[in-house]
Amino acid sequence: MEDALLAGVAAFDAGQYEAASDVWSASTSEADAAGDSDAGLRAALADYASVVADGRADNFDGLADRAKHARESLARLDGHRDVGVAAARDFLATVAADPEVLERRRPPHITVDGERVARSDLDISAVFALAPALAEALGYDAEPVAQGVAYARADLEAGEEGSQFVTLVYDVVTDDEMRPVAYQRLTERVERREAREKDVEGLFG
Repeated sequence: MEDALLAGVAAFDAGQYEAASDVWSASTSEADAAGDSDAGLRAALADYASVVADGRADNFDGLADRAKHARESLARLDGHRDVGVAAARDFLATVAADPEVLERRRPPHITVDGERVARSDLDISAVFALAPALAEALGYDAEPVAQGVAYARADLEAGEEGSQFVTLVYDVVTDDEMRPVAYQRLTERVERREAREKDVEGLFG
């Protein structure tokens, strides 16, 4: 689940707190039955990002207690997987005392090996992990993006390194300016691929 961990850090550091929380939460749920040793870290980070997202949206109900809980969870995890969360713990203490600080201040960045993680730094598997959550957080329909990710994975497994699905999913995640166009093109391409698949099923069904 390294991909989900890094994808969430990149989203968080870009100010996409809801997407970060969603990708960490989803990967934690998937890992529950697998005994993933990083699940605790992702769950704590998801709680932190959720606190930040709600505070930035002026939703302060119960936020002080949630900030305290998130801080306690992170207290056991500083340096795990070289993810630096000390600044996050300090910020959560501030939020617990004054939740409305989130109206005035952005949270500190989360670092990995002492460095910020940009979305453009992610390898393609981490981009795939982030794409649906980021699309939904930004108000797009996540379903065609998730299907585009599935097609991109299939194309790469088939050796199609130049797949347009890969390029368009990457642009949706990493290129703020091109995202609307990339999303539209990805959606159209997904629809065409689905139509072709249904045609083939009709021939052999």
